[in-house]
Amino acid sequence: MLRRLFLIFSLLLPAVLLPANLALAETTAAEPEPMVLTATAQGRDMAAALTSLNQAITNHNYTFVREQAMDSRLVPYAQEVRSVRIVYFCNFAKMNHALKLDPRAAQMLPCRVTLVETPTGVDLIAVNPAWVSQNMGNPELHAECEKLKQDYLAILEEASL
Repeated sequence: MLRRLFLIFSLLLPAVLLPANLALAETTAAEPEPMVLTATAQGRDMAAALTSLNQAITNHNYTFVREQAMDSRLVPYAQEVRSVRIVYFCNFAKMNHALKLDPRAAQMLPCRVTLVETPTGVDLIAVNPAWVSQNMGNPELHAECEKLKQDYLAILEEASL
């Protein structure tokens, strides 16, 4: 299962995260941004973690969009991996503003968190939007993505409590 997850991430991640301008990324970031943001909901199962995440999304003025299995539509429904889920959510006003600043912001939309059930709980994983934007060469978009990163961190923290 982990091998399948790694394969999916390795196939999808490069297409989304290709750096547009590495030189700008090196000069604008005093300290490099982490690629992913993570939290762990200790002692929870997938259902409880999904409920907590959906509540945190709502509490931070975002709208739940959908939830799916990691391999949804890649395998028959009965064979989908139940221990890895993706939750999509959005704040449509922030999305509209980001797209006005730079259409390439569509790479990061809608917001998403991947939940991976482990023997000790559920890991919540999200690609850091500030990490993506630092390679786009648009300082205005990067400032918005810094704010989005803070929203992600608050949502992940609340969902993992």
